[in-house]
Amino acid sequence: MQMAKKEAGFSTWLQRVRRTGEFSDVKVCVNGDVFRLHMLPLLNASAYFRNLPSSSNGSPSLSKDGSTRIINITDFPGGVEGFSAIADFCYLVKPNYTIQNVAAIRAAAEFLGVVDVLESTKKFLYANIFVQWQASVSFLRHYRRLGSPVDEYVEIRCMKVIVVACAKAFGETKHLTAPMFLASRTPGNQQTSPCQTSTEILVQMSSLPDSYASEVIDALVDAEVNLNLKCRQGRSVRSWLNSLIDDNCQTDRARCWVVLCLSRMLIAGAPENQPWMELSSQYWCTLLEHVDHLMTLVDGAMKMRLSDVKKVLEHRIGVSLDELDDYLHCYRFRPETLMSMINYYVDEADPDQQSLEEVAGEVDGFLWNYAETGSIAPDIFLSLFKAFPASCRESHDTTYASIEKLLAKRTDCSSEDRQQLWRLVDPSKLSPAVNEAALNNPGFLSQPHILESVLQHHSEELSNVDVNDGQNLRHIMQKVINASLKLLEESSRHSNEIVAAEPVCRPARRQTARQL
Repeated sequence: MQMAKKEAGFSTWLQRVRRTGEFSDVKVCVNGDVFRLHMLPLLNASAYFRNLPSSSNGSPSLSKDGSTRIINITDFPGGVEGFSAIADFCYLVKPNYTIQNVAAIRAAAEFLGVVDVLESTKKFLYANIFVQWQASVSFLRHYRRLGSPVDEYVEIRCMKVIVVACAKAFGETKHLTAPMFLASRTPGNQQTSPCQTSTEILVQMSSLPDSYASEVIDALVDAEVNLNLKCRQGRSVRSWLNSLIDDNCQTDRARCWVVLCLSRMLIAGAPENQPWMELSSQYWCTLLEHVDHLMTLVDGAMKMRLSDVKKVLEHRIGVSLDELDDYLHCYRFRPETLMSMINYYVDEADPDQQSLEEVAGEVDGFLWNYAETGSIAPDIFLSLFKAFPASCRESHDTTYASIEKLLAKRTDCSSEDRQQLWRLVDPSKLSPAVNEAALNNPGFLSQPHILESVLQHHSEELSNVDVNDGQNLRHIMQKVINASLKLLEESSRHSNEIVAAEPVCRPARRQTARQL
């Protein structure tokens, strides 16, 4: 009893002199802050202080002010807060650990060689941070590096917890569905499932600082983590991806990390040889769809990461366009992305005629959609159309309608662009109704070769008309006259354009002649 009172009294006295600085025989300067302390408790608890030389010996960190030693510690890991906690521990005050200060105190204890604090911080970290992935994510989200080995200690363990949890959730996910809510759309009322756990981990992972998110993804790829094939083949996989990326992620940066994570895991686990799609083209195409869109919203290093993934997805999907289990034009690819996939398909897939015709039909659907919004440049329209042999399209009705819509939207198209677009249309492949509409379209009729064919057609009509059928004869002759006048007008306009360009060309020719 008396011993306990004596210990309590000594502890109280130690803590009092710690607070007041009474009888101090050492000043410790930490990052500019001065602590008036006592060597005896410091020597008792800290290997750092025990290993200090007894005299300064020219050391800039040691000096004396009378009988008081002065110790300077600059760039102290853990900062003033960490040192203060260790100093308190030397005076028998147990540290009060929190999520916010435990790393700083551990860094200070490691520097000062306080073994008991190292052990107690380890227990706190494993009990409160490394115990579950949510706590690890929350810790890393707010962590500020200390310039100490503690950084690597906590970061590696936190990321390992996250990777293991993600691998477990992905392994347990048997099917993918968009999140289901109960009566109230609050987090507590959302149904839980392995699918939802996977969604939550991905969303939380994407909220990490870029360096941590990148390392977590690298670790997942190295560990060959991925959703199983049955999940990726599910018909609801697209709705799950859209919900995950568009609804659950709150920022474009977070969406980028989720898309990068899923894409890199998919690419790493894909078979080396065809078929690339494994009958899960919805998964592949939806990821490319999101990568394609996000690249228009970000820049810098993130855009480069997306670009690297996009090239692989374009290639894998492109050479497998005739294996898709869904219509290609259901996806919202930018024209440049579609062009890249078509080039891979034509150059590497070695498709047969039927496959070419099917994919050409899909591309025509894209051209129609692009034309409706005016979101395609004339040169890319031309390239996409010409990527397939003429024999792949039996009808040009859709092509005619797409060009008509595009030119109505893109009023900035040059006359040359307009001419090149209209030249794509083969009048012989137009249905009677569309052909009739085309012959009343001034833009379509402005092409000399079209006018010549129209004139020839009317001439044939005229030769087959009964000479006694005066009314029909006059009607067809009027058509011939109109077509002839239009042909003369277009020929004259074309000649004037050549003459207008001639002064620009002549100096160049004269200069060439002088050089010769």
